[in-house]
Amino acid sequence: MTVSPADRPAIDEALRAFGISDASSIEPLSGGAANEHWRVEVPGVGSRVLRRYHQRQTQASVAYEHRLLQFLHERGWPVAPAIVASGGSQLETDSGRWALFPFRTGEPPEPDQRTMQRKGALLALLHADLRDWTEGQRPGFGRITDLDTPLRLDGFADFHALVAWFALTDPERAARLEDMHDLVVALLDQLDYGSLPDDVVYFECLGNNILFEGNDVTGLLDFDLAHRDARVVDIGRSLVVDAWMDGWQVHAFIAGYQAHAEPQLTPVEAKLVAPMMLAAEFWTTCIALAISDRHPADWLTQSIRDAIDERLPKLEAAQVELARVVKAAAGYPRL
Repeated sequence: MTVSPADRPAIDEALRAFGISDASSIEPLSGGAANEHWRVEVPGVGSRVLRRYHQRQTQASVAYEHRLLQFLHERGWPVAPAIVASGGSQLETDSGRWALFPFRTGEPPEPDQRTMQRKGALLALLHADLRDWTEGQRPGFGRITDLDTPLRLDGFADFHALVAWFALTDPERAARLEDMHDLVVALLDQLDYGSLPDDVVYFECLGNNILFEGNDVTGLLDFDLAHRDARVVDIGRSLVVDAWMDGWQVHAFIAGYQAHAEPQLTPVEAKLVAPMMLAAEFWTTCIALAISDRHPADWLTQSIRDAIDERLPKLEAAQVELARVVKAAAGYPRL
């Protein structure tokens, strides 16, 4: 792939702000759902990754992410801490907000049960270190049941304003989305989600964000959504993206997590994993819908429709079976 001619002047301006005027090559990187990335080769230095943040990310939110990355880097985690230039770790130009990172080598592992077990173990160990992070909530984020806070970044006063806007063009799906909201909130409330303490959640321990070289973990990428919530939220989102409704994959991840968690998942947390998979899919759908207002795209519209028509109903129908698998993997088969 080559850099778009329309993007090249903005990229060059951002690189100059980071002190780079002699890049030997610039190539776009795929994989980011919202932010844009380019791999930049710098003579005598090596590979760097230039990121342009989505406009919904504020200066305060990005600063929080960069401090968290530095914290994890100092703990020995294979993350890419933001590179600090004379203007700081994030720079703003007329074309956006930018940051520069070291390039992490490695490849995503095969999506099999062994990989899922290792990802579960990795997330448990990460949670143990993140417990020492002392900052409060990330600006623009809330708990998974607090959609109003992140939706304000996209110009909506609250969830009901989003539904009202959606109803103008798709009233049937808007009504089903509102029904799912009520179901998710009631389900989590019934299972005592509100009593769980806040920890820092990665929220992206999934897909191509975990890199390996052989048996070594060489990269944890994309802390763009890291914030404070109950740790079971992190587990639910990892599972709904990587395992979907494959019981063996779910079992492997939970077993890996439980074997390395300090403390282990409690019975309350184990009961919440399956509902949290539903809640994570619902959260993602609502954020995507809000983004589609100002950044419409055919693929995004279709993904939202698929979530409302298929993915959310299937997850709702699978709750009992998913709960059974989680309880067995966590060591609470009689729960």
